Amino acid sequence: MEIRQLPDASIELLRQIDRAELVDYAYRLNDGKLEHYAVEWDIPTFHQEGTGPHTVQAQINHWREMLAAGGVLLGAFEGDEFAGIAIVDPEFEAPMAWLAYMHVSRPFRRQGAGRLLWDAAERVARSHGATSLYVSAIPSGPAIDFYTRQGCVPAKEPHPRLYEEEPEDMHLIKHL
Repeated sequence: MEIRQLPDASIELLRQIDRAELVDYAYRLNDGKLEHYAVEWDIPTFHQEGTGPHTVQAQINHWREMLAAGGVLLGAFEGDEFAGIAIVDPEFEAPMAWLAYMHVSRPFRRQGAGRLLWDAAERVARSHGATSLYVSAIPSGPAIDFYTRQGCVPAKEPHPRLYEEEPEDMHLIKHL
């Protein structure tokens, strides 16, 4: 598996991500601690057609704006096959960087792509002087388990703008 920094136009690779997943547990915060609970979520892949908020085109348009403002696009590849994507805003709120987006396509999960993307995101953040990396993630068990294995903990105070945009997310931070 290889991680590459990609040009902004490569955001079109997002069309290849299969984000589908069956989730049977999630997390919520209880007195500042992560609490595990049962769910039955069938997370679909992005809709390929249309312009609504859950379409791949809406995602591409949204992330294009961040990349144009200085975000860094990272891609994971297994040979010529695209395996995953991450976007880092290294100067989000200095000295804090933001892992704004990360998905590993279903066929490549649990093969190290996520860890390699995370490590590359940390390097990008550190190279811009960041002392922490903020993550706002879906509260699914597998996602939160991944981030806590990387050393993330619940943010003492969620970032106001990110919390407003995604109040159901888990807001985590990793001190670098």
